Amino acid sequence: MYKREWQQQKAAMGMEKSVLKSELDLDDVGSSHNDVNRTGTSFGTFVNIVCAVAGTGILGLPYALKQGGWVALSLFFLGAAMAIYTSRMLIECLYCKPGSRLHEFSDIGEAAFGKVGRYFVKVFQYSASLSLACIYILLAGLNIHRLILEYAEREILSLKLLVVISGLVVMVPFALLKSLKEVTILSVFGALCTVVVVIAVVVQGAIDVGQSDLPSTEPYVLSGLPLSFSTICFSYTGNVVFPHVEGTMKNPRSWNRVVTLSIVFVTALYIVTGVAGYACYGDNVMSPVLNSLPKGVMSSMGYVLITLHVILAAPIYLCSFALEQERWLGIDRSHMSASKEFLLRVLFRSSIVVILTLIAMFLPYFSDLMGLFGAVSGALVVFLIPVTCHYKLFGWRHRTPLQHFGALVILTVGVFGLVLGTSSSIQALSDSIQKGDSTTASVTH
Repeated sequence: MYKREWQQQKAAMGMEKSVLKSELDLDDVGSSHNDVNRTGTSFGTFVNIVCAVAGTGILGLPYALKQGGWVALSLFFLGAAMAIYTSRMLIECLYCKPGSRLHEFSDIGEAAFGKVGRYFVKVFQYSASLSLACIYILLAGLNIHRLILEYAEREILSLKLLVVISGLVVMVPFALLKSLKEVTILSVFGALCTVVVVIAVVVQGAIDVGQSDLPSTEPYVLSGLPLSFSTICFSYTGNVVFPHVEGTMKNPRSWNRVVTLSIVFVTALYIVTGVAGYACYGDNVMSPVLNSLPKGVMSSMGYVLITLHVILAAPIYLCSFALEQERWLGIDRSHMSASKEFLLRVLFRSSIVVILTLIAMFLPYFSDLMGLFGAVSGALVVFLIPVTCHYKLFGWRHRTPLQHFGALVILTVGVFGLVLGTSSSIQALSDSIQKGDSTTASVTH
């Protein structure tokens, strides 16, 4: 139905441009999309995207270059191009029905493949959102625990207590701030933290290189290119929250420009971090790259800032999940008073963080399980679902050969990442079980 209506509208307007080059007719969408207050600025959208995409994976990119050699630098440009392309496709799918906008990611699955598509997308969308938020809570506790042991040389606070504290810090803004527009200020600080970490890596790396000979590096490592390719491409995950981020924009017509600028900026951070880390520490570089820095102010500052980043980024993923659940549960002003809506929202969101914090504290091999879910969900949500749904909704016609080729490349990368990520995650889980590693040991690596 959506496909037929779109084609009829396109024929009536005499449009001859290709799908991705055409402008979406969004002038009347803001008023019809009444579940979100569209007052978000383009800058707020920019920082939300940067904070969601440029996660802790940035610290593993120098090691990804070590795996594939300098030739792996080209993969950053490929990953960025695919991220921009699928992000545009994803948002276009929200407007597949002329004159209105779908609410959320799972609506796209239903529009394309019916109820089966809705539930399929929901499972992996929620898996990606909740697993990332849960890992961020645990990672924040681990980083604080590491810093305490480094300077106090004894355990002042237990790891479990620090995980609880991290969960409480995440809970406050998540429970009190309703939408992604309201958590933009958190995203600003999160993005700034990432930028400062990159600067710290570059500065300390330059100092270390100045005090010794240049380390050995490789132009290419064929055996390591597949894993390097997977690591770099999947460092662009984050589009699971894009429907809600775009839904807050006052001017949704600027989405393509804003998401392009955001991903270009993130790519610049990635390249600077990867090049600086690999050039300065060569084949001895570790993941995360902060482990390669000598103990001192720079490395400590890096861990503090990346901890702040994950604490500030977690509410973005959780907010995306909570907004959909609250709509389904009827927790909004149209069903109840403002005070009751606020109380129920705080209780509901607090319970989500409590559950995730308990999982992070007590579930053995947690990070390996979450890594497995993340590998499967990331490949599907980032690469496979946007492309397949876009083709199902808008058809094969009116696309250039280059667009078909681009879609084929993205689908191939998605399947490749799905297989490689799943197999490596299963192997990591198996190794942890055999060695008896706890959640702590698994995540720190």
